[in-house]
Amino acid sequence: MNILDKRAFYLLEVSSCGGIRAAAEHMNINPSVVSRQVRGLEQELGMALLERQGRHVMLTEAGRLVLESFLAQRRLNAELSDTLSRLRNLQTGKVVVSVGDGFVDSFINHVMRRVSEQYPEVLIEIKTGIYYPREPHEMVATDEVDIAITYGPVSDPRLVVHSFERGPLCALVAPFHPLACQTGVTVAELLQHKLIFLPDVSGSQQFVSAVLGAAGQRATPAYRCNLHSVSRRMASAGIGVSFMTAAAARNEIEAGLLKAIPITHSLAASSQGNLVRRAGRRLSPAADYLWKLMMTMQ
Repeated sequence: MNILDKRAFYLLEVSSCGGIRAAAEHMNINPSVVSRQVRGLEQELGMALLERQGRHVMLTEAGRLVLESFLAQRRLNAELSDTLSRLRNLQTGKVVVSVGDGFVDSFINHVMRRVSEQYPEVLIEIKTGIYYPREPHEMVATDEVDIAITYGPVSDPRLVVHSFERGPLCALVAPFHPLACQTGVTVAELLQHKLIFLPDVSGSQQFVSAVLGAAGQRATPAYRCNLHSVSRRMASAGIGVSFMTAAAARNEIEAGLLKAIPITHSLAASSQGNLVRRAGRRLSPAADYLWKLMMTMQ
């Protein structure tokens, strides 16, 4: 009996997404396919791997054991592949990186060009946007990606984290917006305008919410989107105020499409990004080179 086959991957997706239908949508397949794979695994083992709790499904104890073994085996397989590649001194392969949307420009400008020159035969796969069922640092911990770069503090003993400053949190507005002429803006002033938020689970939105909360304020956004790039486009159109660092909007600011107004609150005075890899994992030569380059990002 081989329980560590692709059926365990379907179980992982169901667990991460909170249900069979959500997992099927994420995988872009029919829910019956997911259900059939999980049911077949349960029948082979002779025990339930999932149980319903309210509107979501959760792993049973047996389900947790299966996934732990599956992830451990996948990790060993990845390490074996990396080791064999090192022994053969191959300059080919693939590096998978999860890049937060707000870091994409910096990553491409400061990292991608040099990696492509040093390792021209290596495929660099970039996963961006904010929304996978798992947060970027969790994807690193389970070896779904080699390296991740993301907002906000990360504290996890499974990970090696390199933190760096990104500058103050700013309100981004169009040049013709009423706030554009100011050198700073208070939280109270921001609440007089239409605000553009990202989803609550994103690290950058959690930082914005923390600043609002520290100022004793709550805000209801006029708009919400799931990409920093879309948020910047909306702000440059003059329909609202978006939030991120000036570094994240450097291209639009230099092009005169946006103004970055620092938020005058102590918590907003500085923000940080995090470069993350799994502790104990030996990166391939290309991934190690990429990691070192990413440590110089701003």
